[in-house]
Amino acid sequence: MLRFTVLGFPIVVHWMFWVNTALLGGGLSANRPEDFQRLIIWMLAAFVSIVVHELGHALAMRHYGARAAIMLYAFGGLAIPDRGFTRGRDIIVSLAGPFVQIILGIGAFTLLSISKGDAWVVTSFLGSLSMVSIFWALFNLVPILPLDGGHVLNGILGPNNQRITYTVSFALAALLAASMLFYTGSLWNTVFFGMLAYENFQRLQGNQTSSYFRPN
Repeated sequence: MLRFTVLGFPIVVHWMFWVNTALLGGGLSANRPEDFQRLIIWMLAAFVSIVVHELGHALAMRHYGARAAIMLYAFGGLAIPDRGFTRGRDIIVSLAGPFVQIILGIGAFTLLSISKGDAWVVTSFLGSLSMVSIFWALFNLVPILPLDGGHVLNGILGPNNQRITYTVSFALAALLAASMLFYTGSLWNTVFFGMLAYENFQRLQGNQTSSYFRPN
C-alpha cells in the first residue's frame, strides 16, 4: 500500500483503489497507447480529487480539535478522526469534503477554459479533474448512508430519528439501483447502489452491519 503525508495527515492508498479507478476509467476497453495514456491521466485526476475531498473533511476535523488519518480504498476515500463530534460539527465536517472538492472542480474548469494552447496532457487532466471533482462531490451529497449526504441527514434528524435516516437511505438507494439497471444498464452502479440499499435495509431491521464502504 502507498503511504505518505499531506498537511500533517497520514494517507494510506489501498491497491484496490487503483484497480477500481482503472475500471471506472474504462481500463477494460483500453487497447491502444493513447487509451492507456488517457486512463493514467484519469486515474491521477481521480486520485488528486479524492485526496482533496478527504483533506476537506480532515481539515474540518482538525479545526474541531481532532486528529485524522485518511484512507483511499476500493470505493473512494475515508477520513478517520480520533474522536466524535456534536451533531452540528458533524454536519460541517461532512459538508467540508464536497465543498472543497467543488471548489477544486470549478478551479480546474476555469483553468481548462483558458488553456486552449496547452498540451493535450494538460487539458485532458484538467477536464478529468473538473468532471470527477464536481460529479463526486454532488454524488456524495445524496442523502444515503454512508455517503456525506447521509451523514448530514442523520445529523439534522438526530439519533432519535435514525429509522427515518435509514428509511430514506434505503428507499433512495433501491430506487437508484433499479434506475441504473433498467435505464442505463450499468452493472457497476447497480451493484453499488444495491449494496447501499442492502446495508440500510439491515439497519432498519436492527441488525448491526459493517459497511462495505467503511473498511476496517
